[in-house]
Amino acid sequence: MFRLPLCALLILTAAPALAASNAAEDCAVTAAIVADAAAQCAKGSAQSDTLATLTAGDLQARFVPAVQPLVEWVYTLPADQLTDEAAAAFEAACREQAG
Repeated sequence: MFRLPLCALLILTAAPALAASNAAEDCAVTAAIVADAAAQCAKGSAQSDTLATLTAGDLQARFVPAVQPLVEWVYTLPADQLTDEAAAAFEAACREQAG
């Protein structure tokens, strides 16, 4: 089972980045960050490299503060959870939290 309580905490931590605009779009963007981080982690990339890659990527500035806690969370997941399901679970929790 995914660590949904931690997921909720990360959503709250990333709240400044999520405060504006459409919640569904915001959740989709942050879920994409989770998906990219999970893919990099699964490939064996160092956490610092993943953080640098995602921060330097084509990302709206308001989402940059969310990258570090999301990458940190992804790197705590067991290897068998580094799948698209992690991003889907994150997006579902995000949408639920957003109401």
